Amino acid sequence: MKRLFLLHFLFICTFFTSFAQEQLPKSILWEISGNGLVESSYLLGTFHLVCTEDLHVADKVLTAIEAVDQIALEVNLADIDELMSIQELMVSNTTLSSQLTEEEQEEFRTLLKSKYAIDLEVVDHFPPILAMSMLAVKDIPCEVTGYDMEILNVGLSKKKYFLGLERFKDQIEITNRIYTAKEILTQLREKEETTADFEMMVAAFNQEDIEMLYQMATDSKSLSAEGKTLLLDNRNRAWIEKMIDLMPKERTLFAVGAGHLAGEVGVIALLREKGYTVKAILK
Repeated sequence: MKRLFLLHFLFICTFFTSFAQEQLPKSILWEISGNGLVESSYLLGTFHLVCTEDLHVADKVLTAIEAVDQIALEVNLADIDELMSIQELMVSNTTLSSQLTEEEQEEFRTLLKSKYAIDLEVVDHFPPILAMSMLAVKDIPCEVTGYDMEILNVGLSKKKYFLGLERFKDQIEITNRIYTAKEILTQLREKEETTADFEMMVAAFNQEDIEMLYQMATDSKSLSAEGKTLLLDNRNRAWIEKMIDLMPKERTLFAVGAGHLAGEVGVIALLREKGYTVKAILK
């Protein structure tokens, strides 16, 4: 669960594929062409949190940003209204403690205090995914920033237009159906594993090895079949319909969690099913 969570919020990004499927090249940047497109668009896999000292946007990504008219993120982080909605959604009507037994509540309170010096009341009204996010960030042994935030900054400096493929409230609604206070309690119990898992994922991302990220995310403890459908498949299919609508009108860079790129119902496979040529950009 911890590995999946790190991929999801440290990004919202994990994916599935079959053993019979083609082995994808190591690349987080892909060119989308064909199927009637006059000009190419691009697909970029991001990692939502990275150590500041490790942040590097490759020249090929900067070239793609220059080439497009607009950038589509999962959520439009350039939209003030969207950012305001994030603040509003940080408070849940259901407390985390109400989802636990009395014994679990006491353990929850004790672990929060002993491992993070946080009182239960601080996080009790958080949606589960935001509470998990806050704790995960505290486990990372460095100052963190977001790769997609850097894409936002570069795009704004180039005066690119930004849009979102979905709303933040949609993400919260989905994750609230998947993650519960019990997952947070498990995260607290397994705190020591978080740093090693994070470092492995960052290494895989820096190597642009999306297949390795898949291997780390798809063990049987990571996500239920229902969770996969909600978190990955349904969202990927919804994004594809928006991508198909946007690409003929404007050259677009689609920047989404790297975990969404691969898999039988990954963005790359779905685009190819629709008749597009999707090619890895290696340099």
